[in-house]
Amino acid sequence: MFIFDIFKGESGRVQAVTTVVTAGMLALLGGLWLVQIVLTKKYQQTSKDNATRHVRTPAIRGRILDRNGLGLAEEKPRYNAILYLEELQPQFSLQYVHLCRDYARMHPEVVNAKGKTNLPSALREQLRQEADCDVVSNLTYRLSASLEEPRLLNTNAFLRHYKNDRYVPFQIVPDLTPKQVAILAEQWMGQTAVDLETQPVRVYTNKSLAANFLGYVQRQNGSKGGESSYDMPDYAGTSGVEYAYDDILQGQAGKNSVLINNMFYRQSQEIETPDEPGSDLYLTIDLRLQKAAEKALAAAPFGGPDIRGAVVIMDPRNGDILALASAPSFDPNYIVQGHPGKIEHLNDQKLKPQFNRAVTGAYPPGSTFKIITAIACLEDGLDPNEVYESQGFYQVGRSRAIGDEAGAGKFDLVRAFYRSSNTYFIVKGKDRLSKILEVAKRFHLGEKTGISTQREVAGNVPEPDMVGPSLGMSAADICIGQEITASPLQLAGMVSVIANGGTLYVPRVISHAKSPETGEIEELVPQGKVHDHVKIDPRHLAIIRHAMLEDTEHAPDFMGLGGTAYTAFHYNGGVPKLGGFRVAGKTGTAEVKSPGSPYSRVTWFDSYGPFEDPRYVVLVMVEDGRFGGNTCAPVAEEIYEAILKREKASPRQISTLAHN
Repeated sequence: MFIFDIFKGESGRVQAVTTVVTAGMLALLGGLWLVQIVLTKKYQQTSKDNATRHVRTPAIRGRILDRNGLGLAEEKPRYNAILYLEELQPQFSLQYVHLCRDYARMHPEVVNAKGKTNLPSALREQLRQEADCDVVSNLTYRLSASLEEPRLLNTNAFLRHYKNDRYVPFQIVPDLTPKQVAILAEQWMGQTAVDLETQPVRVYTNKSLAANFLGYVQRQNGSKGGESSYDMPDYAGTSGVEYAYDDILQGQAGKNSVLINNMFYRQSQEIETPDEPGSDLYLTIDLRLQKAAEKALAAAPFGGPDIRGAVVIMDPRNGDILALASAPSFDPNYIVQGHPGKIEHLNDQKLKPQFNRAVTGAYPPGSTFKIITAIACLEDGLDPNEVYESQGFYQVGRSRAIGDEAGAGKFDLVRAFYRSSNTYFIVKGKDRLSKILEVAKRFHLGEKTGISTQREVAGNVPEPDMVGPSLGMSAADICIGQEITASPLQLAGMVSVIANGGTLYVPRVISHAKSPETGEIEELVPQGKVHDHVKIDPRHLAIIRHAMLEDTEHAPDFMGLGGTAYTAFHYNGGVPKLGGFRVAGKTGTAEVKSPGSPYSRVTWFDSYGPFEDPRYVVLVMVEDGRFGGNTCAPVAEEIYEAILKREKASPRQISTLAHN
């Protein structure tokens, strides 16, 4: 311990200094040991984290299919030409040198006596960005010109990408045609900076078919600042089925880890979490019937070129919706792909093409409501055989008369029904108002049906104390369906109750989801869910059914007066158009006098068939049609023709339809 022996002879001050220096050396060595040995892994991981970016990759969206597996919405590949900016670094550097040299030639003051160029840092950064833009701009034009689609670089879009996201590819020519893909593969695939990107895009296979019900998706560019550094463009459901079942259709997004260098360019990439495709969604809709319904509705007599209306086809045995049409419609592909000029009409306040009239439209049911009025009168003791002689109109007070297309004459209940006599039902119903409103609520009119896909309207059935001359509602109008409102879907449920003998089902339009990877099936909405058992006397039910059959089958008498829907279902010689397939129905026409209403009349035909074994309810509504008998009944007849063709094509499938 020679060194310590020397210090023993020194003063205390020297010993103190020595102690301090020794302690400092020991602390320094300890710190180095801590940093180099103990914390090495931590700093290595921190460095790696600082150099890693996480890119969210969207999953393939699930398809939307009809009950038979036919496609309504699916993903199709969209091909884009992209650039990997890191592969262009040598060209960026060379162009930067050229720009600096040119700048020095034009500004000799930046060159010192030794010939060295001294540029401010801000200017160097400006020239560097300009050099990168020049390279990408030149490459963009050459590549796009070779694809026969010359285009200039969107400089602002590139600079935003360059500043924030240069570690991901930059898209220069989107949505390539098959011919352009072939050219790119042949002429450019040897260049490492150029590549072909495959991006899924939502496609609605049948264009405007069922668009009001299906809805659509819109592009979501994501938001930085979450778990991912960058979100690849994705799509999210915005309305209809796409919105209601977005979580199931969307699947689980994946995540890629991108290692970047100090210039923020990509060095390498690996899949951290693979994406999981969304499940396919099966509907109860039958694509063939949906097409038939929309085609027939578009050609409705007296409907005009801009037809506004709805069709509901329902299976009365279980509540399954086989078609749900609303007109006018729109092509959601234009919204998804971005064609502003083709979607300007979406904001038309009269046509309202995005408005699902079948579910969210509330309309006065007109004479179709006489089904409810008739049941209420029968329950209150009306003798259906009692004859009432009508004048052909009903006088309300001194200044108003309600017209009657049935004309004057003698009417019992059945004849008043198939001739749709306003006067008969007002006279027999006006003193039974409370009973009529009670029966309407027993059928759950004025309530939402519970359909699972979108918002729906409840409609309105007033309380008895809300009706009176001073309250703006008259009992006479309610008897013939003028002062209440209901949706076409609600009235289809009402007719289903008549068809099946008393069961009101919750309408079902969604069946199940199926995983494309495992094949696992998840039932989403159970079939045949009962909303209520509607109490109806079987004798009264038989009378209503018979009266509805007479509406389509009672031939005109010597005065030319028959069932209001007879002409639509028979040829001129009286031969039934549907052969032995008998349809029971009720026409309706409601006058609308609400200020600001986009229509002044609503026409209806509510029906079911075949009469002996009801399997279908077909309901047609047209705004501003002429009358229910000559506007809506022909539409329904055409739909029943399509139903017959469908049954002949696959009888076994139809016989088990209720048990899918």
